[in-house]
Amino acid sequence: MKIARLLALGCVMAVGLPASHASAQRLSRLTGEQLGSLCTKPAGTGICDAYISGVADSGALDHLFERNAEKDAKDVSAFCITPATPTADMRTKVVSWMKDHRDTLSRPAGEAVFTALHESYPCGGGK
Repeated sequence: MKIARLLALGCVMAVGLPASHASAQRLSRLTGEQLGSLCTKPAGTGICDAYISGVADSGALDHLFERNAEKDAKDVSAFCITPATPTADMRTKVVSWMKDHRDTLSRPAGEAVFTALHESYPCGGGK
């Protein structure tokens, strides 16, 4: 449930079009495929980087707020990206993940970005 909440928060913070119907959480209508197309065109890298940074920031901030609220002292971040990590490196990992998971690209872009960051920047070691 934590991942779903982080994903929703990231999507709300990211650039997108308004949802056509009311729901509990607003998700951008921007799909993974549309974002992937932006991320691979020189003219779209700024928008792509901003979207990825928004998802990364929302994940980090959610973890900070959860920890400060002491709701779960054992709570771990969904991903751990060092402050020195260039956005271009995050974009490269996200685009690579999208290419490897084309079957998920019809879903909201935030879901793809969140999952790509989660798998590319695990906390406590890993990749």
